[in-house]
Amino acid sequence: MLFFGHIGITAFLGVLLYLSPLFVGISAVLPDLIDKGLVFFSLSQYSRLYAHNLFFGPFLSGIVYLITRRKDFAIAVMFGAYMHLIEDMKEPVPWLWPLAPIDLAPVTGIKASIGLFELITESVGLSLLAALFLFNENVMLLRERISTIFKDFYDKRFVKKI
Repeated sequence: MLFFGHIGITAFLGVLLYLSPLFVGISAVLPDLIDKGLVFFSLSQYSRLYAHNLFFGPFLSGIVYLITRRKDFAIAVMFGAYMHLIEDMKEPVPWLWPLAPIDLAPVTGIKASIGLFELITESVGLSLLAALFLFNENVMLLRERISTIFKDFYDKRFVKKI
């Protein structure tokens, strides 16, 4: 998945979960910016290593919390970082690196192979970003409806009637 796929899909889902789209969106592309940036400057041979693991989300979230003292921003950052990993599962992801070593193929440069999957996810991501900016009120209404559906489902299934 490429830039607009990561940022659009993750920011849209973050908004539906009442998270800051700015913090979710930035943290959704940060793993690629870090790891591919290290490859670009010849500081690493692996385009998915340092920021593509389960430990990066809490680390980044902790830094955001120390700077902002806002739990909602820290949660948004962790959500964005973890969504990035889920969206990258088409290729191997070093989930537990450095605790569990993984054999990754070294890369010699940054290459973006654009296939059908990338075209679809970029189109969907760009469309969702456009929806967030152009139809913000409708997205908020959708969020309220989804919230009501889940609340009603929960109340009917798990709350005892007295």
